[in-house]
Amino acid sequence: MKKLISSADIRQAKSNQQTYILAPANECIITPEARDLAEAEGVEIRDAAPPQAPAEYKPATDPKATIQQAVESHLGEVDANTSEQIKTLIAKALADFNFAAPDSPRQINDDGILLVRGNAVTLGEFDGAPGKQIGLTDVVGVEDGSNMGVGYMGWENAFFPWTLCYDEVNVVLEGELHVKTAAGTTIANPGDVIFIPKGSSVEFGTPTRVRYVYITYPADWA
Repeated sequence: MKKLISSADIRQAKSNQQTYILAPANECIITPEARDLAEAEGVEIRDAAPPQAPAEYKPATDPKATIQQAVESHLGEVDANTSEQIKTLIAKALADFNFAAPDSPRQINDDGILLVRGNAVTLGEFDGAPGKQIGLTDVVGVEDGSNMGVGYMGWENAFFPWTLCYDEVNVVLEGELHVKTAAGTTIANPGDVIFIPKGSSVEFGTPTRVRYVYITYPADWA
């Protein structure tokens, strides 16, 4: 099964200060939104890592560089992409050294059971509603071996149109979610569930604020 590269992956790469991500054409499906966002953010989508010239070894004096050299020396061959990720992780670990780390937003056991802690999920930017401040973060998808896509959305006082090429279930956590169609408006409050069948043309929105979990089928609808 091919891995789906979405706009969330591009945002994560940009957040990690990566200049490219690896997405071999025979292994990955890249959504149009991901391609557009990658071009806008200057993140290159590559089939393979660029060749890396061997660097002359110099003893590191910066603590971060010393830690990175020690880590990479135990990993064997490390490409530029991996090295950049290690650098980012070390910087974050040192910055958080004096603070208690929060629970990981994702935990998975040996049986493949995945737990997502909603209070640790930070919403990224949804690029399907230009000019609107809509937050979205995917948390479960084809990369997890799932036939369903799951994520969180949230925003305040905004509406936007959308046509679904998949079945979707929404579970409202906070505020109120409005789903408008030609037949009227369905309003869901915390604890309510909305099912929207494939092929529906709707307007999502809220006059106040909303945060909810969405479940889509299939996961690789793009």
